[in-house]
Amino acid sequence: MSTYLLTWNSKRWQWENLRECVESVKKNGYFIDTWSAGNNKKIIPNDRLFMIRLGEEPRGIFASGWAVSSVYEDEHWDTDSTSKRDFSLYVEINFDVFLDPDKDTILNRSQLHQGILANMHWESQSSGVRIPDEVAIKLEIEWAKLLGKPPITNSIEILPQEIDENKYFEGAVKQINVNIYERNPIARARCINHYGLNCHICGFNFQKVYGDLGIGFIHVHHLKPLSELNSKYELNPIKDLRPVCPNCHAIIHKRKPPYSIEELKNIIKKH
Repeated sequence: MSTYLLTWNSKRWQWENLRECVESVKKNGYFIDTWSAGNNKKIIPNDRLFMIRLGEEPRGIFASGWAVSSVYEDEHWDTDSTSKRDFSLYVEINFDVFLDPDKDTILNRSQLHQGILANMHWESQSSGVRIPDEVAIKLEIEWAKLLGKPPITNSIEILPQEIDENKYFEGAVKQINVNIYERNPIARARCINHYGLNCHICGFNFQKVYGDLGIGFIHVHHLKPLSELNSKYELNPIKDLRPVCPNCHAIIHKRKPPYSIEELKNIIKKH
């Protein structure tokens, strides 16, 4: 998963339905929109995206999400009916956070020029610039602090025991076709935002034990075994997923069918 910066210059373009975007994320947990990818053709589905406001104050990061399409070509947004037809590159975004820069606290430009974050040029006028991995990790941490939520660092972990060996070649990656709003990183984020980063079985928290090394780390367990899911299954992150530590996750899959969350809780209570 790569991370890219999308830009919005409020002096050049007034975002008239910005409040509708903000309210949609608050109400539904997501908002799908299309944005310029600049000259970048490398963005693919599941890449992490952040959006920065430039031009007018307050300037800074105010939205985040994931790409739900590869880059594609379409008519330029500034093309009018009398001008020569022009095309640009675009990407579809699933926003998971969308703040109103004029009303909400955003990750402002002064914060973006401190420490590791200063290794990125945040004033680029072109969308789609790659954010270096070490900067992206720090950005996730600072973004999470601002929002009061766990940082997004990993996709859903799939254990070997969860793959049906009779149906899949050894070493193959288990693929699940899910609703476009529920791709792995998005589903993980919604699960953790709802349940937190403590193991749902034993209560273990990696950050409390390992400090910064454990920030955002936890496995996410599918309550319904992956081998039972078909290509049309639509994942519900709150109903279908639970955060669990790797130890509990491994024990869950020592049996077929897997142990339930409640079964393991009762086993721990007895010991």
